[in-house]
Amino acid sequence: MEIELQKRMVVEYGVEVDGVWLPLAMLRRLEEHGPWNVPFTEASDEQARVLTAHGLAERHNTGLARGNALRNFVEALPFAPTESFESIPAAQDEKPRDSRSK
Repeated sequence: MEIELQKRMVVEYGVEVDGVWLPLAMLRRLEEHGPWNVPFTEASDEQARVLTAHGLAERHNTGLARGNALRNFVEALPFAPTESFESIPAAQDEKPRDSRSK
């Protein structure tokens, strides 16, 4: 069996606040975590700092919970579905080489 490695490009929607990237998917997951749920621990230290500074999150035990400003913030973000585009051909030197053909 021969395995072929593939490279894919992923589009991530989000917004930069105070120079820190906040992915829209992360903000939506944070929205699900209230003080009655398991604390949200996905955010990096920088993201947590920005989220709490802008009232998008509040410290809760060892993680974060949604802040008062989060719902309006997320709803105000413009969002459009990903546009489809043609595949990008791989460069010749990026194709995997068969180690048996030396």
